Amino acid sequence: MKITIRFYGPLVKYGSQLGLYQQEIKSDFTLAQLVEQLGVPYSSLGLVVVNSVKQDVDYRLEENDEVKFFPIIAGG
Repeated sequence: MKITIRFYGPLVKYGSQLGLYQQEIKSDFTLAQLVEQLGVPYSSLGLVVVNSVKQDVDYRLEENDEVKFFPIIAGG
C-alpha cells in the first residue's frame, strides 16, 4: 500500500530533502506505527493531518493517503 508523507519545518530532517516522499507500508498500519517507524519523537509533533483532516495516532492508514506532519509551534 502506498502513502505520501510530507514534513514541515524542523521535521523535514525525518524525511527526504524536499520534505515529501512516497512510502510503501503494510495494510492495517496506524499513524502511531508510522511515527515510530519514521523515528519522529512525539514531543516534536504538533499536528498530524491525513487528507486535510486532523487525525489521532490510532487512525488506520489507507491506500493513497497523504500524511502531513507539522511541528510544535512556539512563540513569545
